[in-house]
Amino acid sequence: MLLDTYYQQLTAAILQQDFADQACWREFAGQRFFYVASPLPASQLAERLLATGERITADTKLKPECVYVRSAGLQHVFRFRFLVPQEKQFCCGNLCEDCFLLRQLRS
Repeated sequence: MLLDTYYQQLTAAILQQDFADQACWREFAGQRFFYVASPLPASQLAERLLATGERITADTKLKPECVYVRSAGLQHVFRFRFLVPQEKQFCCGNLCEDCFLLRQLRS
């Protein structure tokens, strides 16, 4: 899957920076959780995760989303996702306001 490469890039980028000692992904109930061992407070760590995610997806339509879950000592858990925009990619023939064909004409 193409999104998996972005998750791998995020992990590699976080580990290259000096604020995280360890980072790994775990999946529970179909949701990905990002476990990061870092001395930074969770709020600062979330900001850095988002900034790194935005840097990785700069030339794409993907948007990173980071939600703090919990901390235990230096281990922090986040629900981190790369969101794909939900725009219409075809014309259904119902003359919708956000029709794909009209968007092409406006551009």
